Amino acid sequence: MHSVSVVIEPAQYLASWREKNGTVFLPVLSDTRVGDEVAVRVGILGHAIRATLSGRVALVRRMGRPSLPPGIDLQLERNSLAAAYFLAAAARGVPVPFQERAPRWIAELPLAIERGGAKVEVMTLNVSEGGCAVRWPGQLPLVGDELAVRLKEGLFPLVLRSVVCWNLPGSDRDRSVGLKILPDGRAARAWKKLVDGVGRSGAHPA
Repeated sequence: MHSVSVVIEPAQYLASWREKNGTVFLPVLSDTRVGDEVAVRVGILGHAIRATLSGRVALVRRMGRPSLPPGIDLQLERNSLAAAYFLAAAARGVPVPFQERAPRWIAELPLAIERGGAKVEVMTLNVSEGGCAVRWPGQLPLVGDELAVRLKEGLFPLVLRSVVCWNLPGSDRDRSVGLKILPDGRAARAWKKLVDGVGRSGAHPA
């Protein structure tokens, strides 16, 4: 996955955001290919607000001119639509509540999850102290389902409780699930240690 940051003038963002089809043009990553997964940390010039937009490259403009710069059309994932609306409101000058979230890192880590007595092997898309997004094989769990995440620390596995906060249907490669980690003593501390290690490794922010 490609990850970059960009600051955009308010009028430019509003002209590039196509609400009806869930796409936005961003003047970055013109060396990518259609279909690539990207995460772009977007800021609006003159505002402290930042938000990450994730999705797939729908179009690449490799050459440009001052009024039409090179960049990409980004087809947003469903869970990034709220962030796109949030940025549009800020660009219009609408007062919006803003609280910087805990760091979230792009990382592919294997996790073993127990669901209804069955074990599911998943791969993370990103991780934070509060949870993670994972690519999900097979039938998606429902929002609100509680899942057990098994972590190995030393000789003994730790079981971490989590709850599904969103799910995203699609093809085999596109199905994904957002998990909120529930605070639970030693297991929660082990998760925080894992996330801190990812951040120190030089992973890109999501």
